[in-house]
Amino acid sequence: MKRALIPARLRRVVRGWFDARYISRADHRQDIRDALWEVQTLSREIVSLRAEVGELRAQVGKVRIDPARAQRWDDAHRLAEETAAAMERMLQNEALLRRAAGRPPAGSAISVTSAGSPGGVT
Repeated sequence: MKRALIPARLRRVVRGWFDARYISRADHRQDIRDALWEVQTLSREIVSLRAEVGELRAQVGKVRIDPARAQRWDDAHRLAEETAAAMERMLQNEALLRRAAGRPPAGSAISVTSAGSPGGVT
């Protein structure tokens, strides 16, 4: 390879241009080391999580549901659904009562237009 004399100013400009566009070998090696460290750390975490999942699956297999407790849970669920349905009916009835109470009685001084808003005095 032949070397040529290049003015210092031009050399600085060219090196600055290369440095701005490309990463140095040392920085590239460090990035590779960092990525490798991350992969190894994640690999260790995956191994520990797999072991934990195995332990939890083993615990689930050991649990047996008592039939009496299951019956109580079913009863509680049924009662909760019935209570929710009853509350829904009660709230609908209350809304109907409030609407009915909000309307003026027939033959009063205030007439109601077809849109439901008070109209003029009759």
